[in-house]
Amino acid sequence: MDRFAGRRALVTGAASGIGRATAIRLAAEGAAVACLDRDVDGLASTIATIETAGGGRAVPVRCDLFERTAIPAAVDGVVQTLGGLDVVCNVAGVGGFWMDIGFPLEEWDRLIAINLTGTWLVCQTALPALLANDRSAIVNTASTAATDATPYETAYAATKGGVIALTRSLALNHAKAGLRANCVAPGPIDTPIALQYTPPPDADRQLLRMITPFGEVGRPEDVASVFAFLASDDAIHVNGEILKVDGGKRA
Repeated sequence: MDRFAGRRALVTGAASGIGRATAIRLAAEGAAVACLDRDVDGLASTIATIETAGGGRAVPVRCDLFERTAIPAAVDGVVQTLGGLDVVCNVAGVGGFWMDIGFPLEEWDRLIAINLTGTWLVCQTALPALLANDRSAIVNTASTAATDATPYETAYAATKGGVIALTRSLALNHAKAGLRANCVAPGPIDTPIALQYTPPPDADRQLLRMITPFGEVGRPEDVASVFAFLASDDAIHVNGEILKVDGGKRA
């Protein structure tokens, strides 16, 4: 398929996991992809994989979404390098398990900064370039932690709930201009970040059983295919939606 031939895309979190798989998928379908992440070595690996596969063009963009002042310059640089922008996939994010009592405020601030503020600033900065086209798409990353309560993820769920509200507002505000905005809400996925999650001390075993996935844990490629669908013209009449990718765990 060449659904993204001639299209220009920005993917955040492209050094690993779902972001990496999404960048590779869009490039394989013909897109010129700007791969944004703070992990330089991971970015180099993603770029090398895309180039080896002979897909679309790929360029690395080093940016830490925790540094909010760096985001507008990074996105503006992508627009200049690619000559415009048709697709934005916000995949970068952080999370973890914590007890509510004693939860460090600095961790709350970090999750808000990267998951919500970072997503917003990427979207806001990219909007002029996206709206310059008669059809464009934003696909943001929510989570089943926001659509269905998950234990010990209060702060993470709050940030992803914010991403859902943000995405729906963007969808409404810019629908007449040809911009669509949707969310992918992954469940348990086999990514490097997921492997870093550890239950908090004194966690309730009954609650922890809710985290156990139904069936096999998903692959990053499984989620990337949904990002590609929502970003493509195959989803031309899909706007403001949250699409779960969890293997039926929250059915």
